[in-house]
Amino acid sequence: MLKDRAQKATALKLCVSKRWLPQIEIDVEATTRLEQSRFLLTDIDVLAVAPSTIGPHTKLIFDCKSGARESAIGRAFWLHGVMTKTSASHGFVVLSEKVKITHDHRTSASDLGVSLLHEKEIGDLAQCLGGSTSSIDAATSDINVWEQFLAIGPKYIGLTSYCRFSRSGFWMIKDGGEQCRKTVARLRAIGPELDPEKPEHLAVFGDALCLFLLALSDIANRLFLVLLRPASQEEFSTSILALLYGGYDNLEAAQKIRHLTAGDAAAESSLSIFPELKRFEQLVREVLQAPQEVLAASLLARETGFCTLAELKSSSLQKQIVKESPFSAKYVLIAGEYLQKAARLPQEFSVHFSDISMKLSADALSPRH
Repeated sequence: MLKDRAQKATALKLCVSKRWLPQIEIDVEATTRLEQSRFLLTDIDVLAVAPSTIGPHTKLIFDCKSGARESAIGRAFWLHGVMTKTSASHGFVVLSEKVKITHDHRTSASDLGVSLLHEKEIGDLAQCLGGSTSSIDAATSDINVWEQFLAIGPKYIGLTSYCRFSRSGFWMIKDGGEQCRKTVARLRAIGPELDPEKPEHLAVFGDALCLFLLALSDIANRLFLVLLRPASQEEFSTSILALLYGGYDNLEAAQKIRHLTAGDAAAESSLSIFPELKRFEQLVREVLQAPQEVLAASLLARETGFCTLAELKSSSLQKQIVKESPFSAKYVLIAGEYLQKAARLPQEFSVHFSDISMKLSADALSPRH
């Protein structure tokens, strides 16, 4: 059972009520490892990605501590360091009612971008933010489903490397292009282990789709500010590749490495540098119609995967997301098709998410809705 479980469960409900994309139990690692063994620095209880008005999304962190001997200001100093490490803009320290929180400590923590809260104050925070901590029909806000999902790695040894990336590596990467490339690569690496007949494996694909869409959201929100009206197809293609590889210099270096390792015949075209590049470009063109809705699509992918894991036909959250963000179901559908082909997975993976997305869209357009 998860430590400080009740506090994390409440934080999840707040996040989902606000349509923030949540992730729990993140392992924080060194940005550059100098040793073969993995040495974790610390962990994050709950991280949430919230939409911004324009540009990059906002990261929020919840530090949950139910012990009676915690130092409120000490936790604030610790969380401030974690926020710096993960580029989070605000943090919440949730403490037991037995821990004293002075006004001076609250003020000093606020100066660091941290809010100190007692457990019972989370509901007040949610209300002030326009959210809620009440139970809702959403698998993503259910701590029991999260525990099921976190148990997949230990249960299926062949998926351990991906699950470790999902809980740690992805979140340590600060560039959306690198996140995008590595999510595709990690999913592709475990392709032979995945069976679409198993709900846990469909949930893993849903998780990868969620992370892929989150990375794509970052790329789209940066790209549309630069290329409101691309002058040519070549300009558009080059810009996408440059963003995928962290700049034109990195792209050139990657192309040269590809040329040396694959030979002239395989390296003649930039199409060989990233899986299904033309299809990816078309995907980016589609999401540029409504780049702010890609984060909603990421949450929808997470919810769909978790509903599958929990053997639920659907949830109210899925319907609400599609109603609030009309493009989200379409983005889950086309991104799922891309990811399935890029990772060379059985078609059943994308079909599962496509069928659900199309039904959600049809229901949203139905007059009775």
